[in-house]
Amino acid sequence: MNLPMQAEKLLPHRGQMLLIDSVIKVEEESGTALANLSRQTISLDTDGNLLAPFYIELVAQAYAAVCGYRLQSLGQPVPKGYLVGVQRFQINPEASVKHDRNELLISVQTVGDFDGFAVVEGKVSCEDKILAEGKIKLFVPQDETMAELLAQSVPKGNAASWQI
Repeated sequence: MNLPMQAEKLLPHRGQMLLIDSVIKVEEESGTALANLSRQTISLDTDGNLLAPFYIELVAQAYAAVCGYRLQSLGQPVPKGYLVGVQRFQINPEASVKHDRNELLISVQTVGDFDGFAVVEGKVSCEDKILAEGKIKLFVPQDETMAELLAQSVPKGNAASWQI
């Protein structure tokens, strides 16, 4: 497997919900992805600025794609994961960029993990300006039993719980 790799080969997201384009760097506990958001995406406002919740989604997708790449390169299956929390996520109001005309760089790093839970620091930047940064928490079931229990406990149509 070679980098860069298209994100659609690593993520289940499709259509307007696939925000990142490719993974360009993968290391032991970190990685980097790129996004070029089109005007057709649901993540932009009418002026072409990224809506606040989508900074978090960019970090989550970048982390999932980096982990997916690492697992696939080891010949392992890629499990589904769930965004379960957001902590100290800040958006820089002074770094206004028309995102539909610029490449976004998303850097992620695992800062902790325990029994299927991961804490990830992420940063979204454009043209060397930090647009947003913070921590997210994810849950990746470790086996089929946990995945089945989680699927039964989540109401239909609501696969993520948000904590801000």
